[in-house]
Amino acid sequence: MRWNHLNRGGGSGPRIGRLRLPALTPEEFEARRRAFLEKSRSAFPRAFRAYAVMAIGCLIMAAGYAYFMVPQKIAPGGVYGIATVIYYASEGLIGRSIPVGAAALVLNVPLFLWGLYSLGGRFVSRTIFGMVLASVFIDVLGWTIPRFGWQSAVTGLDPMLASLFGGLAIGVGLGLIFRHMGSTGGTDVVGQVLGHKTNISVGAWMMITDASVVALAAWFFHDLNLSLFAVVTIFVTGKVIDQMLAGRSYSRAVTIITEKGEEIREAILFGLDKTGTFMEGQGLYRGRRKSVILCVVNRKHLIHLERLVAAADPEAFLLVSDAHEVLGEGFKPLRERLQAS
Repeated sequence: MRWNHLNRGGGSGPRIGRLRLPALTPEEFEARRRAFLEKSRSAFPRAFRAYAVMAIGCLIMAAGYAYFMVPQKIAPGGVYGIATVIYYASEGLIGRSIPVGAAALVLNVPLFLWGLYSLGGRFVSRTIFGMVLASVFIDVLGWTIPRFGWQSAVTGLDPMLASLFGGLAIGVGLGLIFRHMGSTGGTDVVGQVLGHKTNISVGAWMMITDASVVALAAWFFHDLNLSLFAVVTIFVTGKVIDQMLAGRSYSRAVTIITEKGEEIREAILFGLDKTGTFMEGQGLYRGRRKSVILCVVNRKHLIHLERLVAAADPEAFLLVSDAHEVLGEGFKPLRERLQAS
């Protein structure tokens, strides 16, 4: 955990308007985080609705893999891309194909445990739900292909159309899952863990991981065209996810103007495990003192932040903008950026 402006302070803490920001020790931070999460559960989507939408997202994503990716031997990165390679490799090695969903679930288990150890247990149930259901749906939908005699239809599809519509389905499915704070594991977990441990961003690690899987598939299938189709799928998937999560760039700069600075501070620190900076402001019309909070979040956490802010202060003013480059503590070091230029 990187300690930033929202939880630092000297003595009793700096004074922001009428708000004092006390310094927090790691023990105090963890205790207050647990208490905050307990009292702010209403800021999360209703459990039944959230899981129902996530299930639909898993089904749509699974259809993208089962009907478009796997039959065309397109491995668009991530755990499911590796599972696609395993599906075809196992047929030659052991005489039968290991189902893609089952292979992905086995690969996801150590990654999930690694992420749980490194990042903590936030959203554990939703991650397990997404991992298991997506894997089950992929294998069930894959089973329907021979069962209903669809082999010629899916294998005879133009690879470019498969990569486009497969990427569309995967992007829509993941977008629905991300909107409800879910995950299907895989490169998402790898990127977050390595992003916390290094000075390379989460998005960069995800691209590196996906590129490695695409290269593995190109080597195994001995077909560069399939790798190019995989790149098309990754591109389409990313664009669709961006649009579903409202935006284009990976990071969002969020400015929050509120009269309930302490409540918003808790929402960012304890609800998102993120940091930010307080500033003092004053309303032009009534002249009332306000807290101005600036923080940077990724596209996946933006909707969660909006829900938490709305629960803490429905009258808060939010300004959300694309952050095309984020430098400094917790992100890419400024010195490294200047050296690269």
